[in-house]
Amino acid sequence: MLSKVAPALCSSFKGVLPSDLLEKYTVEGGYAKLEFDLAVLNDIQDQIVKAQGDSKKDGASMEARRKQRRNQAQATLNDDEAVELLKQGGFIA
Repeated sequence: MLSKVAPALCSSFKGVLPSDLLEKYTVEGGYAKLEFDLAVLNDIQDQIVKAQGDSKKDGASMEARRKQRRNQAQATLNDDEAVELLKQGGFIA
């Protein structure tokens, strides 16, 4: 069983090697640790799915997010505007 879940655990908990998992889960109480880690892994996956929602399937949502990012990028000041604003505020001469 461990060989089936090891890739998911290693990819979710970065820096964990399969040999680390073997040492962790084959000792007394290791099965309880495995169950806990799998529960955490499932919670992480659920949060990812919830955060993504149907956005991957919905082209209109993707387009709305793209427009929102573009508007945010355009709302930032360029260098000349920032310098002018600082001059008007009396922060620089």
